[in-house]
Amino acid sequence: MPRSIKFSNLSISVKLLLSLLALASGLLTILFLLIIPKMEKEQYSYKIKQVEQTIALNTQQLKLSVDYIISDGKANATRIKDSLEYKIHKIEDKLQTLDDKNKALFLKEQGNNLGCELSLIDNKSKKPKYEINELSNDGYIQFKSRNATFNKWHVFTKKEEENLCPTLTKHITYSKKFDENSSIFLSCNTDVFYNHEHSKESEIKKYIQKSFSYTNPLHKGKTFLMWLNVEDASNEPLYNREDNIKNNKYCISKLSDVDAIKTGLLSAKQILEASEGKPIIHMMDKENDIGNYKYKAISWIRSINNHEKRRLIFVTTIYKEDLDNNIDSVFWKILPASLLALIFSIITGFLLFRKFSKSLDVLVKTSKEVRLGNINLRSNIKGKDHIGELGHTFDLMLDSMENNIKNLDSKVEYRTSELKKSLDEKNTLLKEIHHRVKNNLSFTINLIKLQKRKVSDESTKELLTDVEERIYIMELLHRKLYESKDLNSIPFKKYINELVEDITYAYNINDLKLNIDIDEVFMDIEHALPCGLIINECITNSFKYAFGDKENEFSIIFRKEKNKCLLEIWDNGKGLPDNLDINKTKSLGLRLISSISKGQLLGQIKYINDKGVKFIITFDIEE
Repeated sequence: MPRSIKFSNLSISVKLLLSLLALASGLLTILFLLIIPKMEKEQYSYKIKQVEQTIALNTQQLKLSVDYIISDGKANATRIKDSLEYKIHKIEDKLQTLDDKNKALFLKEQGNNLGCELSLIDNKSKKPKYEINELSNDGYIQFKSRNATFNKWHVFTKKEEENLCPTLTKHITYSKKFDENSSIFLSCNTDVFYNHEHSKESEIKKYIQKSFSYTNPLHKGKTFLMWLNVEDASNEPLYNREDNIKNNKYCISKLSDVDAIKTGLLSAKQILEASEGKPIIHMMDKENDIGNYKYKAISWIRSINNHEKRRLIFVTTIYKEDLDNNIDSVFWKILPASLLALIFSIITGFLLFRKFSKSLDVLVKTSKEVRLGNINLRSNIKGKDHIGELGHTFDLMLDSMENNIKNLDSKVEYRTSELKKSLDEKNTLLKEIHHRVKNNLSFTINLIKLQKRKVSDESTKELLTDVEERIYIMELLHRKLYESKDLNSIPFKKYINELVEDITYAYNINDLKLNIDIDEVFMDIEHALPCGLIINECITNSFKYAFGDKENEFSIIFRKEKNKCLLEIWDNGKGLPDNLDINKTKSLGLRLISSISKGQLLGQIKYINDKGVKFIITFDIEE
């Protein structure tokens, strides 16, 4: 019979894995299968119900407001006429006491106070008596064109009002005989006059628009009132961006505070059919991008009146996406339960794994200290479980590592001393070699000088001088190496300056202008010596063959950027023949310049006649 496996005997990784899986599975099951979907559904239903309650309240307010505006308008008509007749009577009494100039000013002032046009007009021509009391509104124009009678109220419909919306915008006129030749004439535009005399309608509009805003926190859609043409209802989308503001399909009520309707793809028939039913789910155009229908919307339609031809419709549209985003995150509602479960899990885990976690902390801390170089530290973890065995093994590993490091340090120290000793001996030998080579080259130069004294042939002397100069370049280089602390690092600028100085001194050239511009670099013997030989050949060739009686000029430029080197040598002498090939010329110096540049420096050489001759040599140095 197999023995049962105890939880305490499992490895720490398995214990942690099983515990985390159990806690995660329990929490995920509770959250995703039981609580979250149900709460989201309830919240969505609550938001819809909240919107519908607000719409029902708005609908009732709109119906009451419309009825009040109609009845209030009728009641105001009689009261306003009586008020105007009384005011005109008072104006007439005042006019009796004024001269013509003050009459005109007084009429102007009173007209402004009433929000109307007020003037004395001629009884025959019906023209204003004073220029500053000019009459220009549509009421006066219709009164005059229709030859209307005096001492009577007249109401004229505004001619340009031709859209679907019903309007209170009319013109009322009243005239009263003042004397035998003139009458007091009053002409008022009702929409201006009512705002001036009676602000109830504007107050109702503000109140209604405020009630419309109650659903604004839920969405970015629109709430508005519009008049809909029932007789012209069709299945085509009601809104078309090509429609004029004045059209025969719909018009926006003045109680609304919008510039355009938001009905998406809804048709007039759909709006009328849904006017008292459930909300319509439809596609709505993206805001500021009409024609790109990509958002789902929910619209509630309510009829405010039952007129057979012109229906007043209340529309509330909500983007479904806004409604979804407005639902409170369920996370915040289940946060207390989640926190309790999390705290319980932490306490349970701490009680179960306190000893293991403490030992693991010691191991981690010890490993960090060892990484920083404190190899004498030990974990000292005891026990027969896996953590105890791990701690004991870790300490044994540190003991072994410490012993190995000590042995390695002693071997490295011994080997380092041996290498240092060997390197010192090598440097001493190299210095001695360079010193001996320098001495031998100096001795050779002296022998050549003695030999030149015995030779009478000038061409032979010249050849010996060339050999002497080339050997001198090598001797100077070995002298610099002997003087240098680093046997592979020659101060190139100093080396070239001394080389040019010695050569110019030997040839004793008058009126010579030297331009030496060399970067402060250090070079090894493999590159310094060829460069010195090239410069020697160029400068001796210039001294021998190029310079004349005029002012002589010689220039050396050396640049080094990373591993790229550029050497330019120029004189203002006679220059080289145009068709000269320096690889095939009989001049040993020119052939040496070419062969050293290509063969030893592994570079490229080109020469041009530029008021003399210029050699341009480029080569690479491995860093």
